[in-house]
This record gives sequence, structure tokens and C-alpha cells, in this order.
Amino acid sequence: MLAPDALVLDGRFRVLGPLGSGGMGEVYLGEQVSLGRKVAIKVLHHDLHAQAGMAERFKREARLLSAVEHPAVVRIVDFGESGDAACLVMEFVEGQSLYDALQGGPLLAPRALALLQQLAEGLAAIHDKGIIHRDLKPENVLISPSVRGEQARLLDFGIARLVEPDANSALSQVGVVLGTPEYLSPEQAVGAKVDTRSDLYSFGVLAYRVLSGRLPFDGPSPRHFLSQHASHAPLPLDRAAPQLSRYVGLLSLVMRLLDKDPAKRPQTATELADALGLAHAALMAFTPSQGTPVVHANMTPSTGTAAFGVNPAPAGPGSSTAAFGVAPAAPSVTAPPVQAQQRTGTAAFGTAARVTGGGMPAVTGGAAVTKAQNVTVMLTDIQGFTDRMSRQTHEENARMLDTHDRLLMPLVREHDGKLVQKRGDALLAVFRAPSSSIRCGMAMQQALWRYNQTVPLEHQLHIRVCLHAGEVLVTNDAVLGEPMEVVKAVEHVAAADEVTFTEAVNMVRNRAEAPAEPCGSIPLPGRNEKVQLYRVTRSAEGSPFGAALGLPDSGTKPSLLDGLRTKAREGLAYLRQHPRAQAGVAGALALLVAGAAWVAHANDPLVQARGLLDDDKPKEALQRLEAPDVSVDAEATRLRAVVKHALNRHNEEHGLILGLDEEGRKSPEPRLLDGLAEDFGNSEKDLSARRALEALPATTVRSHLESLARGAPSTKQWGALRYLDVTKNSAGLDLVGLYSASLESNDCNVRTKAAGQLASLGNPAAMPALTRAAENPPGGRACSPQTFARIIEELKKKSAP
Repeated sequence: MLAPDALVLDGRFRVLGPLGSGGMGEVYLGEQVSLGRKVAIKVLHHDLHAQAGMAERFKREARLLSAVEHPAVVRIVDFGESGDAACLVMEFVEGQSLYDALQGGPLLAPRALALLQQLAEGLAAIHDKGIIHRDLKPENVLISPSVRGEQARLLDFGIARLVEPDANSALSQVGVVLGTPEYLSPEQAVGAKVDTRSDLYSFGVLAYRVLSGRLPFDGPSPRHFLSQHASHAPLPLDRAAPQLSRYVGLLSLVMRLLDKDPAKRPQTATELADALGLAHAALMAFTPSQGTPVVHANMTPSTGTAAFGVNPAPAGPGSSTAAFGVAPAAPSVTAPPVQAQQRTGTAAFGTAARVTGGGMPAVTGGAAVTKAQNVTVMLTDIQGFTDRMSRQTHEENARMLDTHDRLLMPLVREHDGKLVQKRGDALLAVFRAPSSSIRCGMAMQQALWRYNQTVPLEHQLHIRVCLHAGEVLVTNDAVLGEPMEVVKAVEHVAAADEVTFTEAVNMVRNRAEAPAEPCGSIPLPGRNEKVQLYRVTRSAEGSPFGAALGLPDSGTKPSLLDGLRTKAREGLAYLRQHPRAQAGVAGALALLVAGAAWVAHANDPLVQARGLLDDDKPKEALQRLEAPDVSVDAEATRLRAVVKHALNRHNEEHGLILGLDEEGRKSPEPRLLDGLAEDFGNSEKDLSARRALEALPATTVRSHLESLARGAPSTKQWGALRYLDVTKNSAGLDLVGLYSASLESNDCNVRTKAAGQLASLGNPAAMPALTRAAENPPGGRACSPQTFARIIEELKKKSAP
């Protein structure tokens, strides 16, 4: 064991603390002294390093590993010997392991294929260096955020080769079994010589689990897995994942990877990556008349860099780092142009698949196919979102997104829209009436304008609202079709604080509701045609759209803060015309405006109460909310309920919610729903918690609780899952996967209850999770061993042939 602050490799790296250990060695979090950046330091076990010839072999292998440079492979920074220990220093990657991502069940097919293709490309990179991974499994894959969406990264590649006999050694490789039993190739299982095609078999096992949520063999012991990999036929993937049954090419590819004969598998990782690209493209395109997936000539396989889409355009000013789709071509704007914004990594939605013959893409990921609808699509995002996320603390980012959601999401429902996706800063919604979408966009900008009057400049929120109308497929979590390409192209040129829409919206909207003006044009993606853009005309002064929405327009009587800003603008204009004026005057003017804004912000009692709550001071937050200057409106009442929950005064919490009128219950903030989920998780017999949940909008409650249920094990995750199950709102949820994930909870009571629910479901797919929870319980503390043993025996009997 290395002690904290120990220096290794001639003092170039400092040990900060242990990260974990495995069969090959121990891993520590470290710091590169010269650069101050975090690294991972892997130290080979002393008994392995002491083997004859190991030191030389370690250097040879580490030199090979360090030559691999690929975004899907964790980079080797340095290597060498420190004292009597062999050290390998790797890039430290923060993110979620694929193993953890799979605890909630299989990944949706579009996401799964994008990540798998990235891994195949990384595997090709290490194979090109003559390295065989030998231990592909979800635990050795990290999913990290990147500027272009999710990025899968391979860990621990080639290390196992260190303990194999040299090819030139008198020892034979036959009989040496290395790797993880669940993912071993048949060659590894029998101790035969392996080549790169062994990795492709292990990749097939990993892909099978990612797509279906289970392994192709049931085991359960290492001995059983070795035997099954060597001689048993795997369960066909279409039986393990019936939602993929229409994607014949994908099913065939995974089953080819699992062939016992290496010659019948894809022969290289590059071939595999190309095949996954075609499978991904086929998944994104669908011709309803034929009922089978097709790939059209104008589609190109994905490079795996976008989480849900095909190959993005090169990044740069005006380019998108789309997390959920394709980056449209850079728009050509004609005068008078829409203000171009430098893109900073905002999320887009949907897919960019184009379908010939006027057809629509299929619904993917196992969602039900729906009829094409003519709707108006709205896409919004925060200006400068990625830059702000990198500059702000975690708490500031959470507060920013909470404010964004609280102000904007209720407006979609109020204007008869359907919120389809909420990803980070971006909202995707659809509206049947174009005029409703425009009014919603105006209301959003109006709400943010009012909010921005109360906060300092650095805390203000400015969004783009983009609209386009056309025929699309709308599923529970996606909008598919050409209009998605167009609205994303609009997003690339739309200005913040505006409501920007296309000619298609302008032709059918109610023009009497709001005046609009032309603001340039963009080319239609993939065509030589242009579409005219418009933006809603803003008021000359004061609130942008208050008068048009029938709201009191504070712009008619400027507030003190508005006056200060006006004076500041006049002062700065004067300084531009008189460059010899003191530069400090400009700073004073800016400080004056920011200070006035901060005073307004700081004096808002609800803002103060939320800040105290964020600082874990619920008693002080309640005192502030009960002060005489706080109005007893719906927003304050909902916040009081959140505070009461934090104080464990749950009867009062539920009473406040039930006392709201219908209008006041419409916009529950996420923390309110989190609290009620915790209450239900702590006691399902608490009828007041259930009544409070039932009093709130069913769609909002279900959407939020579904998100919680798919999250990490916790009391609120358990409560959300149980409420959805008890109230028969679990359609579309993988109950086996979610209850299996709850077995990882640190709460013994939750683990035992989860096992009981799995027993009632009676699905043998829960066997691996139950066995793992019984044999290796979280924290090493077993819960109700008799209960787990009984359930495992029951499921074994049910799954017996």
C-alpha cells in the first residue's frame, strides 16, 4: 500500500489516496506534480512484479500501451519502477462506469449503439498496436461527458498480458485462463491460445448485456460460465430483448460475435465498428410500408461521437456539439441576418435520419410506433450554457437549472404543449397550434426578463426559442423527422432573448396576436432551398412581450433598476466617444448596475429562503418564509412544504400541498416531488404522502418519479419506484431491472423489500442481481440471508427446464 503524499516515479507523481484494487494491483488517485492535474496510478502487486522477467516485460508492454492515442481509450501518461513497485500512470477520467449505467436495465438502442461503436473504434486502436485487451466488461468501460456528448472509454487494456508466459518462453500458453468468467471467450475458457478475435467475442457478451440488460448465459458460478462459453448455445438476443426483434441486422451481428468459432465472427474491430455504424443507421431509418429497417443512400454511418445521432460537423464557431442528434450544416444568413451566436455545447434532440419517398423514421429504442402528426416543434437552450457549467460550482449549476426548469417548464403545459425531452439546458416540446407555441415562447422570454431584473448580470439566464412546423413522429421521448433537422438549423443562428420561427409557422399562425419581422434565412438541411426566418417584434423599452401577452408592462414606468441601467448605457456611450475619460468610470457604472441588481435579488424572501435551504439551514429558511413581508401565494406555500420536509414535519408538508388550489398545484418544483417520493419510500402506509402526490398533476408527477426511479439507489428512488408500481403507473419501466438496482442500496430495509418485490415478479432475469446481493452485499453487510436464499431457490425452480 502506498501512503498518501508518497512520491513515485522520481517524484513526478504524488499519491492522493486509494481508488480500488483488483487482481493485478492497486489503483490510487494521484497528481502530476509539474502540472497539478489528477492521474490514476496503478501499482502492480509485489508478488507479480517479483516474478522472473516481469520487470522487463512490464516496460515492454507499458511502452506499447503508451503509444495508443484514441478518444475511446484511457491514455497512458507515464510508467516505470518506483522502489520495488511497477507503476503505470493513466489519465484520470471522471464519469460513470458502464456497469453502473446498466443497473437501471438495458440502455436504449440508439444510445447503446453509439457507445458500442465508440468502444469498437477504441478496440481497433489497441489491436492496431498488437495489444489484446483480454478483459472486456462493463466495469472496464467509463462513460464520460465530452464536448460532443457521451464518450465511452476503455480501461485496463492489455494489462493481463503481463502475467501470461512469453511467446518465446518454454512455458506454453495452453491451460492459462485469464479474465472475468462472465465475459470470457471460448478460447480463454479452455486455456487455448487467443488472438484479437477473442476480444470480439467478449465484446459480443458486453453488447448483449448493454442491449438486453442480461448476460447470454445464466452461470451462476465461474465454473458454470466457463463451461457455457466453451460449449453451450447462448439465449438468442431477440428472446432476451424482444423490443429489438425488428432489427434483424443488429441481432445477427451480436450473435455472430458470440460464435464459438473465431473464423465465423467479424475478423477485426474495424470491421465491427463499421457494422455497428450501419446497424446504428438502420435503427434511425424506417419505412413504414415495408415494416423493416432500411439504410438509405444518403445516410452515413456514425463515428460514435454523438450520443444519439450521426456524425457531427466539425466543431467551431457556429457549430453544434449536439448531444442528441446531428449537427446541421452551417447556415447561410442573408440580410438582415439573425444574430449569430458562438455555439457553446448546447444539446439538440432527435435524429437526423432522412427517409426517401416521404416516409418517416421509425420510433427507436423499443418505443411504440405512432402516427405522423403535423405539429409545431419548439427547441430552447441557454446561451453560453457549457461555458457557465465549466465556470460555476456544482451547487450554482444545480441552482441555475432548477430556476430554468421552474420558470419555463410549467409554461409549456399552460400553453397546451407537450414536453417531450428535458436534457440539461435544452427543452424539446411540440404544440398542435402554431400560435400557442409562439405565445409560449413569448411567455418564456417574458418570465426570464422579469427574473433577470432581480439578479446580478452573471446570474442572468438568456435562452434561444426556435420554432418550426411540419409532419413528425412524436414518441414518449423523441421527435423524429425532417422538421427536427430544420429546427436545429434554426437553433444555430437564433439570437438569445428572441422567439425565432420559420415561414412554415408564420403562414399558419394568428398574425393578430403578435407582430413579427423577417430576420434572415437558412438553407434547408440537405437541399439547395432556403427558408425564411422571422422573430417576434419586441417592445422598444421595458419588458419585451408583456403588452402583447396582456400582462402589466413595467416598461411603461421604468423601475429604479431600469433607470440605473439606462444611465449606465448612456455613460458607457459617452466614454466610447471620449476615450480619454477615466477608465474607472466605466467600471463604476457597471458596478452600480450589478450592485442594484444584486440588492433586488438579495431582498427577495423566496430567493433568500432557497439559499438557506441550499446551505442546509431549513430552520432559518422557515423563519424567513414566516416573516411578515412574505406573501402567502402558491409559490411561497410550495417552498414552505419543501422546508417542512427538510425539518421532518411531514404532516405539515402534506397539509400545505393539499391546501393549495388547483392553480397552485400546477407547477410543483422538483424538490417538492423529491420530498414526497422520500416520504412514500419511508412508509408506503403514509396515506397523506400518497394523497399529496395524487393531488398534483399526474403527468408531472409520473415524469419526475420515472426519472427518480431510474436514478441511483436512495430512499427517494425507492419511493418513486414503489409509488409508480403501487399506483399501476409502471408501463414502460423495467421493474426487474429497477428493483434489481435497488438491491445495491445501503439501506438494508430497502434491499430486503426489493428482493421481496423480485420474488413477487417471479422473473428469472433477476437471478444475477439477487445472487450478487446475497454473496457480495453492499458494504459487506448481509440483509435477511434466509429471505435471499429462499427467493433464489424459488427463481431457480421457475427457470429450470
